[in-house]
Amino acid sequence: MAATEAACAEGADGPAEENRIVQLEETVINRIAAGEVVVRPANAIKELMENSIDAGSTRIMIAVKAGGLKMLRIEDDGHGINVKDMPILCERFTTSKLRKYEDLSAIGTFGFRGEALASISHVAHVTVSTMTEQDNLAHMAQYLDGKLRGPPRPCAGVRGTTVVAEDLFYNNSTRRQALAKDSIEHTKILEVVQRYAIHYPKVSFSCRKAGSAVAELHTVGGAATSSLDAIGVIYGQNLAHELFPVEVKSEDPKFRCTGLATGPNWTTRSCHLTLFINHRLVECGLLRKAVEAVYAPVLPRHQHPWVYLDLELDPATVDVNVHPTKNEVQFLHEEVISQRLQEALALQLRERGGSRTFDTKMPLLGGQLATPFATASRGASGGNANGGAVTAAESPVAGAGSENRAKNGGAATEVKPAGSEPKRVDLNPLRVRTDHRQRSLDSVWRESQLTQAQQADGEVQPMAVEDDEERRTAFREAQQLSSICDLKVAAKLAADADLSKRLNQSVYVGPATHELVLLQCGATLCLANLACLARECAYQRLLRMFGGMGCISLKDPLPLQELLKLGILDPGSGYEQTEHAHVDTNELAARLARLLEEKAEMLHEYFMLDIVEGKLLSLPNALGVSSDSGLCFDGLPLFLVRLCAETDWTEEKACLRGLCRIVADFCVEALLPSEEDAVKNSAEIQETATAALNAAVEAGEFEDVAAAAAARKKRLRTTGPQALQELRWLHEAIRRDGECQWPAAFARDGTVLDLVSLDQLYRIFERC
Repeated sequence: MAATEAACAEGADGPAEENRIVQLEETVINRIAAGEVVVRPANAIKELMENSIDAGSTRIMIAVKAGGLKMLRIEDDGHGINVKDMPILCERFTTSKLRKYEDLSAIGTFGFRGEALASISHVAHVTVSTMTEQDNLAHMAQYLDGKLRGPPRPCAGVRGTTVVAEDLFYNNSTRRQALAKDSIEHTKILEVVQRYAIHYPKVSFSCRKAGSAVAELHTVGGAATSSLDAIGVIYGQNLAHELFPVEVKSEDPKFRCTGLATGPNWTTRSCHLTLFINHRLVECGLLRKAVEAVYAPVLPRHQHPWVYLDLELDPATVDVNVHPTKNEVQFLHEEVISQRLQEALALQLRERGGSRTFDTKMPLLGGQLATPFATASRGASGGNANGGAVTAAESPVAGAGSENRAKNGGAATEVKPAGSEPKRVDLNPLRVRTDHRQRSLDSVWRESQLTQAQQADGEVQPMAVEDDEERRTAFREAQQLSSICDLKVAAKLAADADLSKRLNQSVYVGPATHELVLLQCGATLCLANLACLARECAYQRLLRMFGGMGCISLKDPLPLQELLKLGILDPGSGYEQTEHAHVDTNELAARLARLLEEKAEMLHEYFMLDIVEGKLLSLPNALGVSSDSGLCFDGLPLFLVRLCAETDWTEEKACLRGLCRIVADFCVEALLPSEEDAVKNSAEIQETATAALNAAVEAGEFEDVAAAAAARKKRLRTTGPQALQELRWLHEAIRRDGECQWPAAFARDGTVLDLVSLDQLYRIFERC
């Protein structure tokens, strides 16, 4: 008995005592609750945006640093916060939108629990500045763990509220490690802002990276702006033109649904459903399945629609208090409403037809549609090398077959029916290039002309062996920079292997507009934004050739300061004469010129952009094109201004990434035909070019008729339908590169859009 009592006594003081139920400290409770409400930076932005909208804001500006982890800032022009309410602003369960529990059945605002700012203040350092219409001064206060740190102090400001949250999850290292990369978190923030900008088109939204002068997202807002206008600004007019309105009404159960949806001509790799229920951005699995079921018979496999829905229900039938992040709601008659919405959407989709359309207004190259297979080359007399009979067909994509033909001396093997012997057909090696890596006749001709000229002058320049060795050493050192290695890895991680393979082996079919082209990618016909593809290709090529790329030498050095002044006055620079009348453009251009001259050594070493004594001598050649490729340098002044204004010179990785992007944009713009030139008709071009060149000859600008004729030919080649030839050459430069790793986002954002596939055609027509 004594032993038993002793054991019990020991148990009471031992492990059993440690397992007693205790009440958690208030700080622990608040941090746990905050972790449920603010899961990631995008959740914090969502909560703060909803507060701004509840405050009647017409302008919401967001700035983000390091994906929102280092800093996120949201500024609005709402009615502000009364300074008397600031001491309890960040305490839990303090709100101006709810007085009793029954008010939830008719709640019309986003906030009702009073947990948004409180939760953020428990995981970040929060600063709030606000001013109401009645105040003469704004007031600023800082908060930590829901408590006010010192009394609010007066400061300068305008009507509205600004909330700054710094060092998000500074006290939760596990949560910080569990979050994705900064770039991914930044993308999630952009997605949230985009969805609210669509639903609230009359509110002006802007979102940018902290320190950047250019907003990544900006909608103008205003009473006349519609959701369709906002979609056109955010996602592009190509998507906006494919949308049709959706409207469903019902009295039993009572609901109303409006929205916009794509037809069969637009698809994405994943279903994009933006759903607002009673103006709350939420997820609903049943409604998502209903939408996907409507499009399943219409779209190809693995292709999905883009849909925006605004569902309005009786507030008494909706329970908004079911999820800490308010990401979900529950409502009555969910299955019935989903079924009726599915039926109405299917009916409206059928009314617009289930077929897919192609734009045939723009002329194709040479008036013909290029086929995915090219017959053997014909001889000079019009027939082919075998007496006029077409005996071989091959894909223009250089692959294993072309390598074998090169090894066999230019011979190709004809495909015959089963049982027949393969026949070798000798192709004329002087007329057919079976491998894109073989040298072209043009390159050989240029070299022979150069050699003849050197022999005629009696001078041959010695090979600069030492200079070449120095360049190779500099190239190796540049490639070993940790920032460049990181950028290469980032491009590789963002790439889609299947998309990369398809685009790198694509075949050019023809142009659709001055930027869009049709490509054959395997068994699929795609519509691709060639401008976006070329920019990404040029960017990645700059990373691969960093410190070792070629350049385009300018025949006459250009004055740097004058170019910068022209760039400042360019509409694309953001300079407005009325708004910036106090700015001295000459002084500003001189300051920018000094900045570029300070960075001249780096720009020369890494980008072959030479600046000497205030003169511009050469430009980078990111795509490796020849100097006589019809380059247009109209964008050179703005390019130089962007180098100064949009480059973060303080941090190496951001600096090099920004420089590579800006240089890539410039090199591509120099090759792309303008929309104006692309639509000009031949008669207008002939008349304009001839008149201009006649005037030039009379003024003595050309030494002889041959020079004038060459200039006229170049002008005709780079305008009108002939300008679209530039797109073919640009695609060839991309495909010849062959090493680009294309981002998976291109398949989702409409940069590359699958139009139709042979599998689908066979399923419809039972033949191809």
